[in-house]
Amino acid sequence: MPPLLIAETARLILEGVDRVSLDLGLSEVGVAIGGDGVVLPDGSVVGLGDLERVADRSGAVFFPREGELFQVAISDGHYYKLVPTEGAPTLEIDGVQMHRTKGTTPDADSVAKIEALGVDGGRVLDTCTGLGYTALESLAGGGELVVTVEVRPEVLRMAEMNPWSSGLFTDGWVHKLVGDVYALVGAFPDGFFDYIVHDPPRLSHAGELYGGAFYAELWRVLRSGGRVFHYTGETGSRYRRLDVRRGVMQRLREVGFRGLRYHGDVMGVTGVKL
Repeated sequence: MPPLLIAETARLILEGVDRVSLDLGLSEVGVAIGGDGVVLPDGSVVGLGDLERVADRSGAVFFPREGELFQVAISDGHYYKLVPTEGAPTLEIDGVQMHRTKGTTPDADSVAKIEALGVDGGRVLDTCTGLGYTALESLAGGGELVVTVEVRPEVLRMAEMNPWSSGLFTDGWVHKLVGDVYALVGAFPDGFFDYIVHDPPRLSHAGELYGGAFYAELWRVLRSGGRVFHYTGETGSRYRRLDVRRGVMQRLREVGFRGLRYHGDVMGVTGVKL
């Protein structure tokens, strides 16, 4: 993985700090600062002008290659980019951030979601990979195996460039599937999973992942006594005058989930298959 530069790091180097993070806050390394710029540990040279440009771009991540700087971003009709936070970076798609960052960080929020689900051993289905934080936290929290599904290959490419996501590609107990979870869930055996983490895009972008037919499949692939976590957003949040949380809880109940509870700190609902 190449060294990564963000505005804060560039400003520190410009101020003469010669030990900085080049992996978005996970560690620090020494750099060689000269009059024309900086030499990074991999031998890359970043000029003074490039450092100044990075220092002015607080919502972006950059990497050097062959004497040039490139942003960690993909444009293919949609625009995907990594955005630094005080903790793990978030993913932004078409200007919409995919993680909560107000009053928390993406990594801390993922820890809280898995704690709400109560993962303790067993198999976990993570329906929407994103940058993989909930999949990795499911393992760290005690899960024995995680199957995680991502519909967009571009999102996985962003994860490959993100040091906080490295476990997705190095931990043999994480199994990645590329495809639409709405279709793929039908291929899993009855009662195969002990836990399900369902953190879908907003209702306006993926309405089928909020429907009774999909919830019935989640209920089917969960073992008796298994638990589900469903991110819904804030209490009372609405889409076309619909109360998202109330609708989610009603449809989960209709397909058989019980013990439904809304967790305000992580803005999600948990339930159990009895």
